Amino acid sequence: MQIEFLDQLNLSIISGMDFVAIITPNNVHYEPAVLALRAGFDVVIDKPICFSLKEARELSQIVKETGRTLCLTHIYTGYPMVKQARQMIARYDIGLIRKVYVEYPQGWLSHEDVKMKQAKWRTESHQSGPSGCLGDIGIHAFNLAEYISGLQVTHVCADIRVVIEGHQVDDDASVLLRFNNGASGVIMASQVVLFI
Repeated sequence: MQIEFLDQLNLSIISGMDFVAIITPNNVHYEPAVLALRAGFDVVIDKPICFSLKEARELSQIVKETGRTLCLTHIYTGYPMVKQARQMIARYDIGLIRKVYVEYPQGWLSHEDVKMKQAKWRTESHQSGPSGCLGDIGIHAFNLAEYISGLQVTHVCADIRVVIEGHQVDDDASVLLRFNNGASGVIMASQVVLFI
C-alpha cells in the first residue's frame, strides 16, 4: 500500500518541518522513511528501523544518496541513571565487567483475551515482523547491555518461545550472550510474566 503522507500535507507545514518522526507499527516504518528521506527530510524512527534486512540495505543506500540523517531511537540510553552507570563502568569504578544481566519483564500479554490495539499488532507477524518480545522489548535490553558496559556482543544463544496460544510471534525469551572481552551475559525478556 502506497503511503503518500507527504503529498497530503500542506506545503507551508512541510517547509517548517525539521524532521519526520516515525512511530507507527513495525510494518509501516520503511515506506514513510523512504518518502521522507527522498523529500529532503531527516528521519527519526522507532525500532525496528525496518521489517527486513533487504529493507535495511535499501534504506542505507537511500541515506547515502540523499545525504540525510536516519536516526534510530533507543530511549533508555537517555536516562540520567543509565548515563551515570555507563560513566562508572568506563572509569572502572566497579572493576572489570565479567557478567552482564539484563531483564525486561512485562505481563500485559499474559492472557489470550487482551483486546488492546497495541497487543494486536505486536502479536501478529505480518505487523510486528519475525520477532515479538525480543524485537519489542528484548532489543532495549540488548542495547542497554552494550551501551552501559561499553562492550559488544559477539555470540548469542537464545531460547525463544510462544507461551500464549494465538500469538504468532515470540512472547518470552531467554538469551545467553558472550561479549568481546570474554564476559558472559543473560537477557531475560518476557511479555507474559505473571507478577505475584
